[in-house]
Parts: sequence; structure tokens; C-alpha cells
Amino acid sequence: MIVAAIFVSLIGLMLIRVPIAVALGMSSILGLYLSDISLEIVVQQIVSSNDSFPLLAIPFFILAGEIMSTGGMSQRLVKLASSLVGHFTGGLGAVAIIASSFFAALSGSNAATVAAIGGVMNGPMSEKGYRPAFTAATIAAAGVTGMIIPPSILLILYGIVTGVSITDLFIAGFIPGILICLSLLVLNWFQTRRETSIEIQPFLGSKHIFDSLKEAFWPLMMPVIILTGIYGGIFTPTESAIVAVLYGLIIGFAFRELTLKSLYTAFFKSVLSASIVMFIMNSASVFAWLLTFNQIPQQISAYLSATASSQIVYILFVNLFLLMVGTMMNAAAAIVIFTSILYPAAQTFGIDPVLFGIIMTVNLSIGTVTPPLGVDLFIASAITNVSIEKIIQHVWPYILVLIFDLLLISYFPPLSLALLKIFH
Repeated sequence: MIVAAIFVSLIGLMLIRVPIAVALGMSSILGLYLSDISLEIVVQQIVSSNDSFPLLAIPFFILAGEIMSTGGMSQRLVKLASSLVGHFTGGLGAVAIIASSFFAALSGSNAATVAAIGGVMNGPMSEKGYRPAFTAATIAAAGVTGMIIPPSILLILYGIVTGVSITDLFIAGFIPGILICLSLLVLNWFQTRRETSIEIQPFLGSKHIFDSLKEAFWPLMMPVIILTGIYGGIFTPTESAIVAVLYGLIIGFAFRELTLKSLYTAFFKSVLSASIVMFIMNSASVFAWLLTFNQIPQQISAYLSATASSQIVYILFVNLFLLMVGTMMNAAAAIVIFTSILYPAAQTFGIDPVLFGIIMTVNLSIGTVTPPLGVDLFIASAITNVSIEKIIQHVWPYILVLIFDLLLISYFPPLSLALLKIFH
């Protein structure tokens, strides 16, 4: 009865477009009331969930991404990608995808990646004859890498919830992120090779590549310094986020592209983004505690362990379930809530904890470009002024390719774990 009331109220609130953090909070309060539990537990759980040193990495990585974007670094990354692949068939589409992967290694956020790269690429792609709806779909799909290529905010949250090493998760996210980038590039080439309206820009020579690389060198060094420091044991993932902020400030002011006004804008946007993430996580932590108190994760885990006949079947179930969840729920909230439900059964079937984190992250990343609530679709729509309905018509091929990548990652563990074994 109580469990039914919790989930029915949550789904009902989401259907009437109540923000996910508020819906989670209200459903939790209803569940606490029906369970005859004091509402003081809400404050206790919020304080407890915030009392985490690794959690500090989230606002700092968000700030680092905003500083690099506001300081003009996204334009430098786009220019480098353009010099490398802009002269090929579907060149500017490839530029958007590669630049998004570069920027993902700076920000760790899909929303920041779509906003930063989409703002730079929308105009040039339109000028070169790309259809607006195709441009918007490409920009939205390319943003998926922001949740997978380290530093990934979703991987940080998964590590906090499960206790799995965030460093190991970052290492494991590299090859899946590159795989997704390459598959999107192949699809972009297939979709644009027969488009006669698209103008292919000329190859400007190796000197142009060298000049673009020189301009983008210091921004590209940011993920190198951060990840080398983490994997070399110089600093923790949380400390690396602070290093990223300091590095972004130094580079921004050194290039004189970061002013006090733009710095204020970067801080303002970061506070808003971090507040949203933390609000969602706090509400989700109360919701997850309530589920645990009513032994829902244990019951579901036991049921899944008894029902799924093998590891292969269980992973298939998880993929189908999370793909559905990703279309309706914020990814950060989904990680906090459903990890506690799905992770115990994954351990029962002997699934590697790091691999399971990658599987969950890729699933929920796909949800950001899947209707009806894919956040990347709405950001791309706002940037390009193309309706959501038109973007959806062109984003389906990307979604199918992403699902194919998900199956490869799920059933071929070395894609995620081979690099981790080398480092260990």
C-alpha cells in the first residue's frame, strides 16, 4: 500500500510536469507520513548525503566547464576539429561530434557540452547547407559523450552511492566514450554523403592544422593534467576538479578571453547548475532511503536474482529498464535511486561493479536524447530554434546507433575493463 502510494504519486506528479526534484521530495514526504516516520528524517538524510568529500567534485567540474566555455575555449576546440575533419563529407557534423568529445573531457556534463558546442556550431552548419533539424539532432546526440568521457558527473554519483573507486570508473569510461564518438561519426558520414545541398569546406593545409593545434594546445592539456594527476595518484578526483578550475582561470586570463564580467557569468551559471544537481540528489537520497526502509530494493533484488536465469538475461533486463527510465527521469536522480535497487542483484550475478557503472551511465545518457523528456533535445531546440517534433524525426538514427553501442559495451566487458587492467 505504502509503496504503491509512493510510486503512483511520483509518476502522477511527473506527468503534470512537476520538477523531478520536487516530485521526489513530495512523494518521499507522503511515504514518510504513511509509514508514520518523523519528517526530521528528511533533514537528516539531506545532511548525510551532502556530507561527502567526493561530492565536491560535481560543483567544481561544472564550474571548470563553464570557465572554459565562457573563456572562449570551446571555439578553439571547434577550430581544431574543423581543421582536422572539416574538409571531409559531412565535415561540420563531424566537427560538432569531435568537439563535443573534446569538451566532454573538460566539463563532464552533457548539458554543458550541448550548450557550448551547439552555440558555436549552429551558425556554420546552417551556412554550409545543413538542414536545421539535422543540425539540432547531431548537436544533441553528440552531447551524450559528456556523460561518459571522464570526468563524468554521473560516474561520480555512481561511485559515491556504491563506494566503487571513481578513479577506476574514469579509466573505464574512456574507451566506451571513444566508441560512441566514432560510431556517431560513421552515422554522420552515411547520412550526409548524398546531401547535395551541403557545402564541403576546402582543406586549408597542414599549416592550418598546426596553427589550430597550437591555439587549442592549452585547453587540451586540461584533461591530460587532470587525468594524469588522478591516475598517477597525485590528487583525488575531487582535488582534480579544483585543479581544473584553477587551470581554467589561469588559461582564460592568460589568453585575455576571460574577463571579470564573463567570470561572474560562469560562476552564476555554475551555481544554478550545481544547485539543480544537488537539489535532485538530496530529494533522491531521501526517496532512496524510504525505499530501503520499506525493504523495496532487497525485495526487487531477490526477485530479479530468482527470475533472471543468467548474467546475460539480467543485463538485458537492466538495459531495457534503464532505457525506459532515462526517457522519463533526470539521469542524476535515476543513478541515486536505481543503483541501490539494481546493484545488489548485479553483484549476485558476478557483474563487475565498474562495468555495471558504465552500463548504467550509458543507458541514462541515451535517455538525454530520447523523447519525451530528453534534456539535450530541449537545449538543442533552444539553440537552433527548431521544434522538438522536427528534431525527434532526425534523432532516431543516432538513438539506434547508441543502443547498438550500449549492447557492445554491455556484452563485451574488455571495452570497459581492458584499460583498467592495464593501469592496475
